[in-house]
Amino acid sequence: MHPLSLKFYFGDSCGHCRRFAKTLEKIEQERANISVSKIAYNPSQHPDIKFIPTVIVFLGNKELGRFSSALAKKDIDNWLHQINEYISDYLVKS
Repeated sequence: MHPLSLKFYFGDSCGHCRRFAKTLEKIEQERANISVSKIAYNPSQHPDIKFIPTVIVFLGNKELGRFSSALAKKDIDNWLHQINEYISDYLVKS
């Protein structure tokens, strides 16, 4: 598995964001290769973020994907598995 960082854009008044934060905490605890950064959303500072919650996944400083929704944990796990396969197949040469 490759080291991935997830940037989680949230709002304090967003109920979906608060519940979804717990899902991301579980994922971070289960996967040693993942770190999650929580970023308080500010439209003037984050013009590329249109909806919250939004999660962006990075390998180093390269964005590999994003989603804007409070997805189920199993869906995120599948998505992260696909990203790791993509990294192994196309980005990291053995």
